[in-house]
Amino acid sequence: MSYIMPTPSTPRQSKLLTLLTRYFSLNITILFYTLLAGCSALPNSGQQWDKSVTQGQLSNGLTYYLYDSGNANDPFNIRLIVNAGSVDETGYAGVAHMVEHMVFRKTYAHPESLHSYFTTLGWSTGKQINALTRESETQYMLRTRVNDSLDLPSSVALMGDIAFGASFDEADWLQEKKVILEEWRRGESTASRINRLKKDQMRHDSRYVNRPTIGTEESILSTPIVEIKNFYKRFYVPANMTLIISGHINKQTAINAIEQHFGQVKKSPAPKRDYVELPLAPQLHIGKVQSTKGTTAAVVFGFRSALAQQNSKERKLDQLVRYFLRKLMRNQVIRDRALLNDKKISLRLEQPTNNRIVAALVMRTQNHDEALPLLLEEAQRLKHFGVDKTEFNALKAEAYSILQRQLKNGADNRDYKAWEDKITNAVIAGKVLQNSREKARQQILLLNSITLEQLNDRLKELLNAPDQFLYYQIPDGIEVPLPTATTVRQLQANAGNALKPTVAYQVSIAEQEQQAEPITLPPITLYPEGEIRRFNRIPATRDAAAISQWSLDNGDSIVWLEQPTADNKLYINVVTDTGFDNRTQSPMLSQIAVQLWQQTPPTGWSEAQWKLMPQWSWVYKSQQLSLGAVITPAQLPKLLDTYRIQLQEGHIAAEGLPSVKSDLLRHLSSANKNHISEAMAQLKYPSQINVLDDSTVADIDVPMLEALAKEVLTQPVTFYVVGALPQEVDELWTQKVASLPRRKTLVAAPLMQQSGHHLKELALYDSPKMQVMFEGYTQLEWSPEQAFLVSSLAELTQSALKQRLRLELAGIYNIRFDLTLNPATNHAEMALSFFCAPERRNELLTAAQQVLQNMPQWLKKQDLTPLISNIHYAEQQRLALGATWLKRLELSDHRYGNGHYLEHVRNLPSLVTHQSLATLAEHIFPLQNSATVIAKPKGEND
Repeated sequence: MSYIMPTPSTPRQSKLLTLLTRYFSLNITILFYTLLAGCSALPNSGQQWDKSVTQGQLSNGLTYYLYDSGNANDPFNIRLIVNAGSVDETGYAGVAHMVEHMVFRKTYAHPESLHSYFTTLGWSTGKQINALTRESETQYMLRTRVNDSLDLPSSVALMGDIAFGASFDEADWLQEKKVILEEWRRGESTASRINRLKKDQMRHDSRYVNRPTIGTEESILSTPIVEIKNFYKRFYVPANMTLIISGHINKQTAINAIEQHFGQVKKSPAPKRDYVELPLAPQLHIGKVQSTKGTTAAVVFGFRSALAQQNSKERKLDQLVRYFLRKLMRNQVIRDRALLNDKKISLRLEQPTNNRIVAALVMRTQNHDEALPLLLEEAQRLKHFGVDKTEFNALKAEAYSILQRQLKNGADNRDYKAWEDKITNAVIAGKVLQNSREKARQQILLLNSITLEQLNDRLKELLNAPDQFLYYQIPDGIEVPLPTATTVRQLQANAGNALKPTVAYQVSIAEQEQQAEPITLPPITLYPEGEIRRFNRIPATRDAAAISQWSLDNGDSIVWLEQPTADNKLYINVVTDTGFDNRTQSPMLSQIAVQLWQQTPPTGWSEAQWKLMPQWSWVYKSQQLSLGAVITPAQLPKLLDTYRIQLQEGHIAAEGLPSVKSDLLRHLSSANKNHISEAMAQLKYPSQINVLDDSTVADIDVPMLEALAKEVLTQPVTFYVVGALPQEVDELWTQKVASLPRRKTLVAAPLMQQSGHHLKELALYDSPKMQVMFEGYTQLEWSPEQAFLVSSLAELTQSALKQRLRLELAGIYNIRFDLTLNPATNHAEMALSFFCAPERRNELLTAAQQVLQNMPQWLKKQDLTPLISNIHYAEQQRLALGATWLKRLELSDHRYGNGHYLEHVRNLPSLVTHQSLATLAEHIFPLQNSATVIAKPKGEND
């Protein structure tokens, strides 16, 4: 319900209401312009777009933005933005999203359908072509590759076909609505329903309410094709569109193509869309959020207000003010929990539309009537005491430091993809995309003008906004009466009585250390030197650069590919040959121990001191612990110091253990529920899953975890390095690595899926949907070359599955598919998963299995040219990266003990032939062993 000022029935009431309304408006105006009183000294609103971006507009109203990266190694991206979304719908819900789907069916230029056309190009939706529908706009994205199937003019023509050429065939719609229904089914859940209801409360009395972007089950099934076509005709006009092209382009070629394929469309006025912004009024809206199966209880009280005109100097200052308030108000409310018996109160400051701002206080509680006055009290406390001065000064200093760095760096170090995103965000928000240096300069001027008093004035304005809303979130099956407007207003009037002061900000130890200058590092412990047991150098051969190999007397090895990298850095990975799946340790406890060890600074080091050292990136997997780094050659000695110090002087801090144990108990509680992933693990590995219980968690202590971590960290390792080989590197190995204590105690115990074919069903979902998971393996000896072929087969198999299950049978929205060759088990392992209607599960699972079984025959009929072209392009991109050579060095050493795999990496695409793929598919499919888990709606009969 909403409480809105009543329509006056007498002249006296009319005069009173006018005065009251003026009072509300005057309050906002006075506060807002008090805040902006100092703006005359600030930069004016004449902001200019970054000169790197070319802007233009055709005579029919289409706007375009072009960015040329100037890098011949870059492809180009095209993005079409149509100002049309679910907020523009007046009848059936989801029509904007239906249009987005239908434009990829038949068009006048491609009556075979764009999906079929993409296949001939070697493109796939979700990769080279994609689209999304939001509440206020729809976007179409085209991602090309260098020397792709379509050049720039042809790509612009394709976008023009999407924008104006869709034919909206009735038969196509009958198929596509099934796909959309599956997309709806996949996303439909208690959480999604509640999230929509919460948004509806915040955006009450607007066109956004009851307008889910995807539509509803009823609207998807009942919307006629003419409704979709009419929406397309009305909103897909040039004046309602923006085209963005970014990458390596000739701008004049781009403009000519835009004029040819977009400029020939007749001029039509852009639709009037004055409903996009939330309507504001002096009111108190009161509502509730309650949905089937909902369990969360909360109270939310919010304030809605308008923002200054976009790109004005007032808006730029206010944007910076709100940056501070968003952090300061949030942090203050969290600290003030101490005044409310630690009740979970929080504050959100968000922008639901371009020109509206919402401040909302939230408390999760089962006692709604108790929470409401506490929320109102906190609002009064914030207004009365304001934000913390010390925290504001610290945050302001941090912001100033960031802006100074941006000003110093000057250049925009974005790639063409980041430029596309930046331009898109600016266009959608109605902003000007400024040069980074100029923007930083202006923001420093704004920052210098901001005072604590201005922030507190703006805070009061936000929390005094006359457009207010309250809603109770209530669990399913519980009745909670809503308060009346009179009750709420009385509570507001009393909220300021006997206010306790806000809780003061305390500077943390870490912040104190950062503020203290300079930070001195502890002395590096000198350990006895070790020895190099053996050295070998393999000369450069074919594609492989020379490789130097060292064997140290502690059992460690170093394998160094002497290949300079594009950025002149060293790429390093240090790996063990066992991971958390070993015969000795609990996998979960082992992971926890290693993670806590890595997160704790070594003995004698503060966090601030440790951060000054070069850092390793830790990744702990089932069969391997790896520590990776990318550094300059000059950093190598200190990086090795970091490694040694963390291994020999590391420990686990006791302070964080209680929260870790608490999180672990919550995880175990969640894992014990009927989740499909847990069901699949139990089905595949019935006697191998090591599950912790509450008593085991209770016994966890620091010595136990430290013992586990130390055992993992003392396993022998191999250092893999790619980059130019520096002089006197031998001394680094003897001084910093060779004397590290090593002891081989852990033996790998990879999980082995049980043989045979197994099926399990479980009732899981509250909505009418079913999830099918089909996983399994076939024995296949691992080699890096074979793994490369398997990955190529995986791409084609996924394409065949998508073609059959989505485009032909219209039974799914998308499919998750993975096919890999596991070196630890010598298994070709496959995982397939999709959501579908309950009544179609057997049909679609059978269809998927038939696709797999028929892959050898299907492959022989395919034109592999697009796939091989994709592989060549992907390989060209990969081989330019030091990380690729590092990984392949590791694979080659693992398989051959030398650089054999690297010798012919540039010829890997030649391995992909009809015969090689068909032979491989015939060996793998049908799977020799499988596990199928079907998660169905609760209450469904078997």
